[in-house]
Amino acid sequence: MMRSPATTDIRRFGHYIPKPNGTVDFSVLEQVASADVLAEFHEVTSTIFKLQPIIFAFNVVERNYWELNNSIHELRSQLDNSLTTNTESTSLTIDGNVLLIQKISNFLSSTTAFLEQTKTQLRKEYGKKSPELNTWHEKRHKIHADNFSYFFLYELRNFNQHCSLPFSSLNIAGERVSENASMLFNINTMILRDGLFNIGFTWGEKNTKRILEQAAPEFELLPLIPEYFHFLSQLCLDAVQLQSVQLAGCASYFDVLHRTLKIPAGAVPVIYIGESTSKETPPSRREIIPMMQFKYLLREYSKLINMCETAL
Repeated sequence: MMRSPATTDIRRFGHYIPKPNGTVDFSVLEQVASADVLAEFHEVTSTIFKLQPIIFAFNVVERNYWELNNSIHELRSQLDNSLTTNTESTSLTIDGNVLLIQKISNFLSSTTAFLEQTKTQLRKEYGKKSPELNTWHEKRHKIHADNFSYFFLYELRNFNQHCSLPFSSLNIAGERVSENASMLFNINTMILRDGLFNIGFTWGEKNTKRILEQAAPEFELLPLIPEYFHFLSQLCLDAVQLQSVQLAGCASYFDVLHRTLKIPAGAVPVIYIGESTSKETPPSRREIIPMMQFKYLLREYSKLINMCETAL
C-alpha cells in the first residue's frame, strides 16, 4: 500500500551507530519534528555551509604551503646526504628545480582561487555593496598596498600562469662549517628583476614602477612566501569572523541537541525521514546532522586565530 506524502515526509531526530557486521544500533525520537523546529535547524546549520567553501579554499592554500616547505626540506636533506650516498647532484638539482616550480605554481594558483572564491561567497551572503564585503575588500587592498610580499606574489601568479616560470634560477650552494664537517647545502630561488620585463609580459605601468622601486636587481622568492601566507590567513580569519555570532549560536544549539538526543560516543546524529518498515530497522532515509562538519569548522577557526596571533 502506498504511503501518503504526509506520512512519508515526517521527520524525527535520532542517531545510529554502525556495527562491524554491517547492521546498526539506532534511536529515533517518538516526537515528530514540527515545521518550525526544522526551519530553526536549517537556519542555524546554514552557517556551516556558508563558511565551508571559504575554509576549504584556504585549506588548499595551506596544504600547498606546507607541501612546498616539506619539499624544500627534503631536497636540502637529499643534497646534504648526496656526498655520502654517491648520489649524482646534478640529477638532484634538476629534479629539485622541477619540484619547486610545481609546488610554487600550485601554491600561487591556490592563493588566487582562495581570494576570488572568498570574495564570491561574501558577495553572495551579504551583497555586492554590503559593509561586510567592503570592509574585507578594504583590508585586502591595504595589505596589497602596504606589503611587497603580498603585492608581488599576487601579481606573480598571473606571470607564472600566462608567461613564464615563477623564478629565474635555483641556486644551490654547499659549505662546511669546519674542515672535517659534512657539507651542508642552501637553496635559493632567485628572481632577476629585469628578466620580469623583457619576456613580453604586461605588468602594467603602476606594477612595473613598484617592482623597480622596491625590489633589488636580484632577490630571493622563498622568504616572501611565509609573509604572503600570513596575510592570507588574516583575510580568511576576517571572512570567518563575520559569522562569529552565528557560530556561537550553532555551538549552543548543538550542545542542547546533543543532550536532548543523548548521543553516545561513535554515534552519527541524523534526522530520520518517513517511517520504518519494522521496529527492528530505522527509516531508510535520513539527513546527517552536520555536527562533525561543525567541529571541523571550529578547529580550523581556532587554528586561524592562533596563526594570526603568532608574529612572523
